[in-house]
Amino acid sequence: METESKKIKQGTSLPVILPGLGTAGFQWFYQISNTACVEVSPHDEEADAIRLEARINNEESFVINGKEPGQATVTFEQRRTWEKEGPAINSRRFEITVI
Repeated sequence: METESKKIKQGTSLPVILPGLGTAGFQWFYQISNTACVEVSPHDEEADAIRLEARINNEESFVINGKEPGQATVTFEQRRTWEKEGPAINSRRFEITVI
């Protein structure tokens, strides 16, 4: 699994762009180890909905927001919604330090 270490300031954000496979039924899901430190949200929900309806394999974008100083791990996994078990086809991990 690819891991990146990033530092962000409290109140700022880090954009994350991940490759999409929407036409094959794959989506990106995320887990946060410390929700007091960071939060994750889709970058543009309206644009993502349009892409899904059009069945376009565009990237999926998220924003990691620094809420308060500390450390958190954000793990993204790409999988189909009905395939919760087993390894994801793609994954990426961010070690975030909020200063």
